Amino acid sequence: MKVKSIFQAVNGPRAGWRLLIALAVFFICQTAIQIALGRFAPSVMAREMALNKGVLSPDGLLVSEIVNLVSLTAALALMMRIERRTLADYGLANPGSFGKRFAEGVAWGLAMVAAMLLLQRAEGVFTFGTLALSGGQALKMGLLWGVTILCVGFFEEIAFRGYIQGTLASGMGFWPAAVVSSLIFGAVHIAADSFYNWQGLLSATLFGLLFCLTLWRTGSLWMAIGIHFATDFEETFLFSPPMPKVHTTGHLLSSTLHGPMWLTGGSVGPEASVNGLIVFVVVFLLLLRFRFRTA
Repeated sequence: MKVKSIFQAVNGPRAGWRLLIALAVFFICQTAIQIALGRFAPSVMAREMALNKGVLSPDGLLVSEIVNLVSLTAALALMMRIERRTLADYGLANPGSFGKRFAEGVAWGLAMVAAMLLLQRAEGVFTFGTLALSGGQALKMGLLWGVTILCVGFFEEIAFRGYIQGTLASGMGFWPAAVVSSLIFGAVHIAADSFYNWQGLLSATLFGLLFCLTLWRTGSLWMAIGIHFATDFEETFLFSPPMPKVHTTGHLLSSTLHGPMWLTGGSVGPEASVNGLIVFVVVFLLLLRFRFRTA
């Protein structure tokens, strides 16, 4: 085998090398921005660093996601030139269908978390509690969480199901790449979030496969972004029961979880419980058979 063939395929650099280049550019940009924030805006950087201590606040998470989105934009801009690809090749196809597909995703995501919580309520391990916020404060925090979670959805879906999934698929096919990219998605959550455990790895991987399925069925990331937004928004702003190792601020209801980890999901949340597994399987099978209308 020639040395060149290790790096080059017929149409350019091999998928693995392209992925490494993109990751290198992303982390270089991310590090540079964080250093700049630490020097010129230490108070802003402190909000992001609080995430590492288990304090999940919308402003701290928003700073983190803006840094991630800017870094991802820089990486994609370079890779588009190297790979001679367009945004459509990264899952951002047919932007005119965004509203419809996003709304579909939100509906599925809301239903998923509602089903998990209702199962937990029937099992006696979850209570909805009382209002922790009201009036203008509830509206303010709801909007802040909404913007923040939307940034999370865009970043994680474009990065994992857009670029990583698309790049790996060019070398090994869609579904093998979906498995690998979903395992990477789970592993990154373990590495980045101190409150994640093996249950979190499993649930994040299943979420990744579900998002890949919507990409496969619809041809774009818009529905995946909608599901991602809805599930995260419900579990942070609407229903955010206190969990070990993490404290969420600015949530609407003072919900509580109490019971064995296999029913509650522990520090990860309801999606990491057996109820989450049941809902994932049901939704995956439904989406396999669901007849999507042309957007």
